[in-house]
Amino acid sequence: MKRTIMHVDMNAFFASVEQQANPALRGKPIAVVGSSHRTVITTSSYEARAFGVKTGMEPWEAKRCCPQLIFVIGDNRKYCHTSSRIMEMMLAYTPEVEVFSIDEAFMDVTGSLTHLYDTPERIAYLLKARIRHAFGITCSVGIAPNKLLAKLASDMQKPDGLTVIRQEDVARVMETLPTKDLCGIGRRMERHLNMMSIYSCGELGRCDEARLTRKFGIIGRRLKEMGQGIDTSPVVPHGEDDEVKSVGHSMT
Repeated sequence: MKRTIMHVDMNAFFASVEQQANPALRGKPIAVVGSSHRTVITTSSYEARAFGVKTGMEPWEAKRCCPQLIFVIGDNRKYCHTSSRIMEMMLAYTPEVEVFSIDEAFMDVTGSLTHLYDTPERIAYLLKARIRHAFGITCSVGIAPNKLLAKLASDMQKPDGLTVIRQEDVARVMETLPTKDLCGIGRRMERHLNMMSIYSCGELGRCDEARLTRKFGIIGRRLKEMGQGIDTSPVVPHGEDDEVKSVGHSMT
């Protein structure tokens, strides 16, 4: 069945929430950090990103990139409250909403495309407008036939973007796309693929499956499908996901 999936990604979420909560921070380079003296940048505003401030940087490193940078101690309760309300807004358009993280989610709007919402773009524009009106912050939305491509699309135009990847455009989009741009392929995997002379998704999709399986084991087939823009995983609403078998805990 042909699906229509949306990926909604809040732009510089923590920093945007802080700027809206404190008008004095708007338009200024800020970075959200923890309260401990041993902390890193969790999110930076787009004004700070223009100077090269990135998530994971230590404060001194970020300050070197942007001397006028303003540090703001994060407030998780504030972010969780805003996130939960945004997710509730999504449920007004489809019951199939999968929370991917505190600032992003997938929506399967296949069954929502009726005379009321005749196109997924209309749903996206309505949702973006509601979020901006309620919280004064923006999001980027990707629309595609599956979750893999929807997440890819949402990253293509930031901030406040809306990108559609249609089925007939998948091969063209994937042909020259760097493998690292796909969710699930990190730096280590990218290095291994580069060692096999695989740099683009097009090359990955054409690679012999047996060769990938010899190198990466059971995920070899999945990697080939990713290179072709194939993803059959469903959008799993809260409460329908698998039971958690283990819990990991870490703190910065």
